[in-house]
Amino acid sequence: MRRAWALTISTLLAMTMIAGSSPVRAASTTAVAAGPVAHAPAIPGATLFSGHVPAYTRQVIVVTALTWRSTTATLRLYRSDGIRWFLVRSLPARLGYGGLVKASQRQQGTGTTPAGLFAITEAFGRKANPGTALPYAKLTADDWWVEDRESAYYNQKRLGSQGGFTLATQGFNSSEHLAGVGAPYDYVAVIDFNRTHPVVGRGAGIFLHVNGAGSTAGCVSLPAPAMLDLLRWLDPTAHPRIIIGPSNWLKQPAQ
Repeated sequence: MRRAWALTISTLLAMTMIAGSSPVRAASTTAVAAGPVAHAPAIPGATLFSGHVPAYTRQVIVVTALTWRSTTATLRLYRSDGIRWFLVRSLPARLGYGGLVKASQRQQGTGTTPAGLFAITEAFGRKANPGTALPYAKLTADDWWVEDRESAYYNQKRLGSQGGFTLATQGFNSSEHLAGVGAPYDYVAVIDFNRTHPVVGRGAGIFLHVNGAGSTAGCVSLPAPAMLDLLRWLDPTAHPRIIIGPSNWLKQPAQ
């Protein structure tokens, strides 16, 4: 069963009022009953992407950093009723050791976190499904994430026994042996960066995961209890999106 803070809009409204803040109102006050709209209400703190989030999206994660070189950020969860966004929770997060870079300019191996708008569609982890509604896979010793630049399975989760990529964790055509990463991959949500039509060399394996010892290699990480709560909150029927970037960049006019 999901945590109480994730159940209903009325619950979220009560939470924000208790916290002494009001729900974030959208620019439009058109009622949901009036019919579908092209895009979701304006995203709090992410004006640049307000015209790119579909109307059927009801969950948005906004990750904001101070600068492009920042390795820490604030992660905020929002839930929409179709008219307004309600702040659910705010959490400290870590970014890549190389800071941030626009997704279209990212290069593999730079330790940068891609900035932009991405879907979240699946999850996995070393531990059993903690109660997320996302498709979830418990890792085995045979699970890899393909980062081999010469593989047809680039930026996909794949069994080593299936072949089709170099079984190495170091070198130019190495991949990530997921179970071997350790505690940071106890719970993971996949960020759909460079996945639908992957550009080889742009990067693979960008996730939301549990904090490690310090900055990430390009992922976004959270303390373990927060990551557990996040997985339980994410709802595939709400078509969740994550928006990442420096705060000043995210607040630019929508493009």
